Amino acid sequence: MMQPPNTSPKSDRLLLRAGLITLVLLYLVIVAGSVVRATGSGMGCPDWPKCFGYYIPPTNPAQLDYHPGETYQKGRMVIVNDTLWRAPGTFTGLPQFSRSQWEKYPVHNYAKFVVYQTWTEYINRLIGALSGLGLFAMLVIAATRWRRDKATVLWLIAGMFVLGFVGWLGKVVVDHNLAPFKITMHMASALVIVAIVLYVNNRIRNIVHAHTPIAAGKMIWLGLLGLLLLTLAQIYAGTQVRQEVDTLYKLTENTNRHTWPAQLSNVYNVHQIMALLVVALNAMLFWILRSVAPLKRTALAMVVLLLVEYAAGVVLHRAGIPPALQPVHLVLATVVFGVQFWLLLRLKRS
Repeated sequence: MMQPPNTSPKSDRLLLRAGLITLVLLYLVIVAGSVVRATGSGMGCPDWPKCFGYYIPPTNPAQLDYHPGETYQKGRMVIVNDTLWRAPGTFTGLPQFSRSQWEKYPVHNYAKFVVYQTWTEYINRLIGALSGLGLFAMLVIAATRWRRDKATVLWLIAGMFVLGFVGWLGKVVVDHNLAPFKITMHMASALVIVAIVLYVNNRIRNIVHAHTPIAAGKMIWLGLLGLLLLTLAQIYAGTQVRQEVDTLYKLTENTNRHTWPAQLSNVYNVHQIMALLVVALNAMLFWILRSVAPLKRTALAMVVLLLVEYAAGVVLHRAGIPPALQPVHLVLATVVFGVQFWLLLRLKRS
C-alpha cells in the first residue's frame, strides 16, 4: 500500500535524492561526450582506462618524449618517430631509445598528443565514472528495501549491466579509433540508462509523495509513446548526420566548414524534415495536455526545448556547423527524450 506523503522510510527519500543526482551526472556525461566529439577529442586518450599509461594524463608533450635514464613503469607510453610505444614491464631507459625495451602499441596506430583534447576526453571519463558511482549508490540503497520493492532493485541491476556494456563499448570505440557505428551504440546505451533512472525516480517519487498516475486517455498515452519513438528516430538520424560531419572534419582537416552542409547526404534532408514534424506534433500534444494541470508545465517545457533545439539546428545549417553549437543541439535532443519519457511515466495507459 502506498504511504502518505512525508511518512515514507528514510531509505525512500535517500534513494530519490541519489536518483536525481545520478540523472544530473548522466546528462553531464552526455554533455561531455558531445563536447569530445565536437572538438575531435575522442582519441585524446589513446588507451583505456588509463590515458597514455597514466591515471592522471600528461599536461606537457615532453612527458611523452623518451628520456634516457628515466624509470618507466609497466604500461607507460612514449611517442617516438610518430609512433606510440608502450612499456611491457618496468625498466630504466637506455642512453638511446631501443625497440628491444618497448613494444609498439598493438591496438591502433594513432600517435598524437594535444593537451586540450587529452583533458577533454579525460574529464569525460571522470564524469562517466561518477555517474557509475551514482548508479551503484542507488542500487545499494535500493537493496535495503528489497523485501518491499524488489522491482526497483532488479531495474537498477539491469542498469548496472547496461553501464558495464557502455564502459566496455567505450574501450572498443577507442581501440577502433572512433568507429562511427560504435559511437552511435555508445550514445543509445546512455539513453537506456537515462530511461532506467527516470523510471526508478518516478517509482520512488510516487511512493514518497503518494502520487498516482494521471488518467489522460489511452489515445493520448499512445500518441506520446509514438512521439517518443519519433524522437528516438530523429536522434538516430542525427547521429548518422554527425558521422558524416566527423568524416568531413577529417577529410578537410576542419577547414571550409561553410561548405559542409551541401556535402551531406539525403540523411541530412530527412533529419531536417523530421525536425519540423517533431516540433509540430509536440506542439499539438501540448495543446491537448494544456488542461491537465500536473502536466501542463512539463509539456510546455518540452515544446520550448524543441523550439530552442530547432533554432540551434537552423543556425548549424546556416553558419557552417559551428563546433560550439553541436553539443548544444545534441544535448537538447536527449533532454527532450527525457522529458517525453517522464511524461509517459506520469500518464495512465487507460
